[in-house]
Amino acid sequence: MQEWYLPITILPALGMLILSTTSQMMTLSNEINGLLQQKCTDFQHLISSKKLKQLGLLTRAGTLLYLASGIYVLSGILGALLETNSFFDVPSLLLYMGTIFLFIAFIILIIYAFRTVRIRQLQFDNNHNL
Repeated sequence: MQEWYLPITILPALGMLILSTTSQMMTLSNEINGLLQQKCTDFQHLISSKKLKQLGLLTRAGTLLYLASGIYVLSGILGALLETNSFFDVPSLLLYMGTIFLFIAFIILIIYAFRTVRIRQLQFDNNHNL
């Protein structure tokens, strides 16, 4: 891997994604807490259940982002130490694996975004029908 520093240069962007995902997790957790503090109707229970599933998605995405970050760091360190130029050397394989984890995290975050809109629409429709 000739450019061993490549995976390490991606880390600031991953840090911003992790920060954003963590912030969303905290906000969602507070929303769930607020819903659980209120009188529990069937609709509140439905929304709480959907939001808990959303929290699970964010947790998985965050875990994959942390894992990708660690793998990128390891890839960069091994790339600097081993200085190999093969397409299938250990640092390159780690870089590819980290990129796959990052891609899966993006897919999960996209699913999260679409489901969030559906939950908001459900809440809006319920409030409008009252």
